[in-house]
Amino acid sequence: MYKTIFFDIGGVLLNIYPERTIDYLSSITKITSQEIIDSFPEEDHHKYEKGEIGDDEFFNAIQKSLSNSQGLTDCEFWKAWSMMVGERTRVADLMDSFTNDYSVWLLSNTNPYHIIKEKRTEIFNKIHGAIYSYDAGCRKPEIEIYRTALDKTDTKPENALFIDDLEENILADRSINIDAIHFVSYDNLIKNLKERHLL
Repeated sequence: MYKTIFFDIGGVLLNIYPERTIDYLSSITKITSQEIIDSFPEEDHHKYEKGEIGDDEFFNAIQKSLSNSQGLTDCEFWKAWSMMVGERTRVADLMDSFTNDYSVWLLSNTNPYHIIKEKRTEIFNKIHGAIYSYDAGCRKPEIEIYRTALDKTDTKPENALFIDDLEENILADRSINIDAIHFVSYDNLIKNLKERHLL
């Protein structure tokens, strides 16, 4: 029997548009979109999402990675970073329908800028709580973040369901016996929920 349902945010509850961020940065720096993708400081991004570095340090890492640009201000960068997150999806409305019968939580790799400064998740006002990677000090698919989620919600693995759009996160989740649905489309999600008698 399910007690707690965990939803990922980006790509599930909110549409994300990394290409908008990349295109805007390209227009500002005069660096091609592909060069921006290739030089993106992935390790620093992971540190940012794990709360190991803050906004200023992350911006400095971005600025350093684009050192051949014509210059990038912090204001321009954060405007670009904001463009990545889009509108609420139909899954968010579906999630709301579960809150009367289940404990519903967000479980997301994310950063303090999108959550604290932009208050992106305030639209999810029916949830029971959230586990953000920058608070947890770990990120999916690290096993520790799933254990943190179970502990925080006082949920046994067999009583949890996790919904995420990245297969690597799903595989990690299942490795500790948490049921998981790989989100690929709204219709497919509905099918999977019906198979579990949740709809």
